[in-house]
Amino acid sequence: MRVTWAIYKRELAAHFYTPLAYVILVVFLLWNGGTFLLLLQQFAANPEISGTRGPMQLLFGGSILYFLPILLFCPALTMRAFAEERRSGTFESLMTAPVRDIEVVLGKYFSALTVYVVLWAPTILYAMVLRKFGPIDWGALGASYFGTFLLGAALISLGVLASAMARSQVTAFVLAFALTSGLFLAGLGKYVFESEAQQAFFSYLNQWEHMEEFAVGVVDSRRVFFYVSIAAVALFQTTRVLQLRKGVQ
Repeated sequence: MRVTWAIYKRELAAHFYTPLAYVILVVFLLWNGGTFLLLLQQFAANPEISGTRGPMQLLFGGSILYFLPILLFCPALTMRAFAEERRSGTFESLMTAPVRDIEVVLGKYFSALTVYVVLWAPTILYAMVLRKFGPIDWGALGASYFGTFLLGAALISLGVLASAMARSQVTAFVLAFALTSGLFLAGLGKYVFESEAQQAFFSYLNQWEHMEEFAVGVVDSRRVFFYVSIAAVALFQTTRVLQLRKGVQ
């Protein structure tokens, strides 16, 4: 754990020593702020279209505007994880150091996940503002943030895997985006296929449906297992990729 902690601190510092993290933070907040303002305007003009859901519940999974920044920024947060080590020439020394691969992977993974949490933290201010004008369902809001965390944990693990496979940050970003967007698009098969078996399968993959459940306070253990499984498998595969690259060297 000490090695993981040391790598975690190094990687977290590296995130905030470069302007990329601040650019991502600003763009992410501007995007979510604009989305929230748009939802407020629609909610005020047509309250009947939201049904029983409030603006905060619409923010989480209520439209494609929720998913787009996640699908874009998760690859941006992880593209440097291992690809930057290759560019700077430190990958070989890191891989030959007396540390376990899983410790390196977890350190890099949790640092990116921490930045992801930091990106979402300021959005709690939206609920603080809305509280002045009406009640807030804090249980549903907590479930929404929990679902957002699970989604990010899964997609960031795919990004770390992509970075371990790629030789440059650009390639890592493109590969990670292909993996994360491919997983998202796969879930939309629920709206394409008609048989019950196919719909049930794609419903299990459907992130839009998952987040709509979290947004109203429903925490389904199947959804939790789905995202935790993706993260676990992706991180395991990342260690396998590192082991293969050691063998090549």
